[in-house]
Amino acid sequence: MYLTTEKSAEVEPPHTIASDDASNAELVDRVMAITHLPAAAHVAVIGRHTLPLILALMRRGCGCVRSLRPGAPAPDCEAADLAWIVDVQNESELDDALRAARFRAGARGRVVVEGAKCRWRNALSAIRDHAVAAGLDVVSFDHTAGRLVLAERRRLALAA
Repeated sequence: MYLTTEKSAEVEPPHTIASDDASNAELVDRVMAITHLPAAAHVAVIGRHTLPLILALMRRGCGCVRSLRPGAPAPDCEAADLAWIVDVQNESELDDALRAARFRAGARGRVVVEGAKCRWRNALSAIRDHAVAAGLDVVSFDHTAGRLVLAERRRLALAA
């Protein structure tokens, strides 16, 4: 007698970020350096393939690390020093991720978007427009990695 079972699983492409520990540790070090955050920072990693980065952040000594998936509910609302968007499938997911990141980072935190990991045409050039719509603006850019650092848009007071 043969018994067959079928499991429905979400089909995802292979992980786009290198899976070895040394590469992830180097990537985490670069992101923490570009954001000027201490090793014990609270970090929210937003994307579909977050586990290797979460482990690297924990090994680095981050005080609190959590994973969020774009478009999925997140029951906790803990603030983060850094919201790191590592991979999104389309502009709708980018909007969801930017809203979640801005909410987590608040007025003082930073949001990092791995622009080179966005999987649609002209994604890097569109990220700023989406960021502005979410109340964020570009404060730094890593040209070699296609990585953007965002922060809350400051309203300038006009002198009378």
